[in-house]
Amino acid sequence: MPAAIQTRLSLPLLAVALGACSAGFAQEPAPQAGWTPPIGPNPVFDTAPAAAPEHRLIVTDLNLGPDAVGDPHSHPWEEFLYVIAGEALVGLPGAEPEVVSPGETFIIPPRVVHTPKAGPEGVRAIVIRVHMADDPVTLP
Repeated sequence: MPAAIQTRLSLPLLAVALGACSAGFAQEPAPQAGWTPPIGPNPVFDTAPAAAPEHRLIVTDLNLGPDAVGDPHSHPWEEFLYVIAGEALVGLPGAEPEVVSPGETFIIPPRVVHTPKAGPEGVRAIVIRVHMADDPVTLP
């Protein structure tokens, strides 16, 4: 069979196969069992990315118990919050506290004092920050 005809036949078959695969992903949720870190901030990464060697990528798996409240602090750069379970209560100066639920995100601006707070069932969240290499992780 000529290559041009093979290519024309192969592309529709590939599209059908990929469609079947993606349909399976959309219909079957991932298993819910997994690892639960200890209470508190649990470091995942603190490294210099190759794409930005003068910076630090800081990733934390945050696990707080019911209604837990941390100490007020800020960071030299943005903090990106992604809630996995429970709820985070984020209060920034001059704004009403906002509830951040599983699957939702919140960006805390640089140098804005905030206090970590968990909802009534606690919170588990991934916290991501990118700092200059010599910057402290938190500011008092």
